[in-house]
Amino acid sequence: MTERGKYFQSSSLEGIEMKGRGKKPAFTLAEVLITLGIIGVVAALTIPNLLTAHKKHVIESKLERAVSVINQTIKMSESENGEMETWDKTLTYKEFIDRYFRPHIKIMQICEGYGTCGYKGGWTYLNGTENGFYNSPFNAGRVPFISMDGILYAFGYHTHTATADNDKIIIIDINGSQKPNIFGQDVFFLYRDEKADSIIPYGADKGHNFIQKSCSKTGDGIYCAAWIRENGWKIPNGYPLK
Repeated sequence: MTERGKYFQSSSLEGIEMKGRGKKPAFTLAEVLITLGIIGVVAALTIPNLLTAHKKHVIESKLERAVSVINQTIKMSESENGEMETWDKTLTYKEFIDRYFRPHIKIMQICEGYGTCGYKGGWTYLNGTENGFYNSPFNAGRVPFISMDGILYAFGYHTHTATADNDKIIIIDINGSQKPNIFGQDVFFLYRDEKADSIIPYGADKGHNFIQKSCSKTGDGIYCAAWIRENGWKIPNGYPLK
C-alpha cells in the first residue's frame, strides 16, 4: 500500500473512532420524569417522618436537660443556703432569683412582667383552651427567668388560693417565647418533691391512665412530662404531638 493509501485509511479510521466517541448514553424525557416521580413519592413518604422524629428528639433532649439543670441548680444552692423550704420568701421574686439561682445557673434574662422576654401572649392548654390559672408564665405573681440555652423557668414560692401546691410547681418552656406555647408541646410542668428533695415531672405520682387522660387531645396537657419520663424520657406511641 502506498503512503497515500495508508494516510487515507488512517484518516478514515480516526473519523470513525471520533464519531464513536461523540455518542454518549442519555436518558429519555420519559425516564427522567419517571425518576423524578419516584423521588417525589419517596420524599413525600420519608420527609414528614424525619421532621417528626427530629421534633421528638428536640423535645426529649431539652425536657430531660431542663429537669437535670434545675435539679442541679437547686441542690447546689441548698448546699450553701439550706433546704429550699427555708429560703427567704420575703424577698421579691427578682431578689429571690438573684440570691438563690443566679450563682448556680447562667441566666440570660429575668422576665419582670407581661410583655417581657418576647411573650406577647400566653400559653394554651393541649385541648385548645386559652384561659386558665397557668395560661401565662406571669400568673400568680411569678417572675420567670430564661437560662443561656433559651429555656424558661417559671416558679412560685407562695401558695395561692387557686392551688395549694403552687409554690411547688415549676413550669418550663423549652424554647422560650417561641411558638407553639402549648402544654405538652413546648411547655411542661415539673414538681418539687420535698421528701425526695428532687424536681420531678408534675403528675409522676399519678396512675398511668390518669396521666394519659391529661396528656391527650381532649386533656389539659399538664401531666405530659410525666408520661415522657415514664417512657424513659422518650415520647411514647400515641403521644398527641401536634
